[in-house]
Amino acid sequence: MIHPRIILVTAEVVATMRGVAREVIYQMADGAYGGESYLWVFNIATNPERERELRFWSREINAPAATKNLSLSQVVQQIVPRREGLPGQFIGLRNWEVGELLRVPNVTLLALRGELQAVPHNGGIYVPRAALENFFARRWCYANVPTLTARK
Repeated sequence: MIHPRIILVTAEVVATMRGVAREVIYQMADGAYGGESYLWVFNIATNPERERELRFWSREINAPAATKNLSLSQVVQQIVPRREGLPGQFIGLRNWEVGELLRVPNVTLLALRGELQAVPHNGGIYVPRAALENFFARRWCYANVPTLTARK
């Protein structure tokens, strides 16, 4: 079981948990593995048209039945933490928090900064919540599947 504080995981983590090869997990992400599939998968590659760097929502890995009827909007609301109600917080995440959320090194985060609409904030970099929500909507692997797109 993946710890509840970990939100997104790599294909390697899922493969290790299931005891199968990473290629099998990629097939499951494509819905092409004997009826088993993962729905809440996001391609966070710096060039998604040519590369795949998949992240799987840990809650789906831990409890698939509990997440299968959710909409993309509901999933994104759970993936991106809300803290604007706390004193001193803002609507979004700091650059390093986005890196931890996506499980990427700084060089990848730097390459994604334009798409994430990162802006300077109090001596650091801040990514607005709306930009993160749009990023996940664009990077959802099933965004172009007609029967699932309606669930947005």
